[in-house]
Amino acid sequence: MRKKFIVFDIDGTLLTTEMEFLVSTKQALVSLKDQGHVIVIATGRDYPSAKSIVDELEIDTYVLCNGSIGYVRHELAHELILSKESIHTLIEIAMENNDQVVFQTANGLARHFEEPGEALTKAYESLGWTIPEFDQNFWRENSIIQAMLFCKKEDLPRYAIKEFRYVSWHEYGLDVIPREGSKARTILKIAEQNGFKREDIVFFGDGNNDIELMELSGVGIAMGNAETEVKEKADIITDSCNEHGIYNALKSMSLI
Repeated sequence: MRKKFIVFDIDGTLLTTEMEFLVSTKQALVSLKDQGHVIVIATGRDYPSAKSIVDELEIDTYVLCNGSIGYVRHELAHELILSKESIHTLIEIAMENNDQVVFQTANGLARHFEEPGEALTKAYESLGWTIPEFDQNFWRENSIIQAMLFCKKEDLPRYAIKEFRYVSWHEYGLDVIPREGSKARTILKIAEQNGFKREDIVFFGDGNNDIELMELSGVGIAMGNAETEVKEKADIITDSCNEHGIYNALKSMSLI
C-alpha cells in the first residue's frame, strides 16, 4: 500500500469534548506510524497551546494558526506575517465597534483591549481556555501570524480589509489570517515537499476552518460531531470524537 500523509485537527477530532485522548485514538496513531504513514497536525492553535499535544503524540510535523505557520521535523518550514498597516486598521475598526482582538505569534498571544468583552469571554470559557493577558503593544513588538476577532457575525462586513481572510471557529470568534494563508495550502505545500501527492492526503476534521482542507484532501473524513457544512464536503463521515471516530474510520479504510 502506498504510504499516506494523514492529517488531524486537534479540538473535536484528536481530543474528545472533555479535552482528552481516547485510548483507541492513541493506538491508531501508533499503528499508522508502525506502517510508515506520515502523521501531521493541522490546527488553529498556536504553538504553546498545541505543544502538549505534539509532545504527547510524538508528532514532528504540524501546521498551526490555520496554516500561517508550519513545522517539519520540528523545524520552521512555512510562515506568513500580518502587515502592521492592516493590523492597525483592524484595531481601529474593532475600537469603533467595541469588539475584542487577540494577536498571536508562533509562541504566544495577547489581547489588545483591556476589557476582555462578552464575546471573547464566552468563547474562551466554552473551551476551557484561559483569557489572554492584556498587552496593547504586543502587535507592535512582535511578528503577528494570526489574530482572533470577537464580534457578531452580522458585523463582519465592517472588517473588509484586503489583506485578511476570516475563518469562523466559534459563534463569536473568527481567526484572522493572511488572505493567501490556509490550512489546506500549507498542508499541500508540505506534503508535496515531502514526496506526497494531493491524493495521498487523508484528513480528519470537524470545524468550519477545516472545510477547505476537507475538499482538497484525497480523502476527507468528518467526525460525527462535525459542523453540518463540514459533513457536506466530506468523503466519509465517521463516529464522533467521543465514540472512537478516528480508530473506526482508519480500520474501515484498512489503514490500521
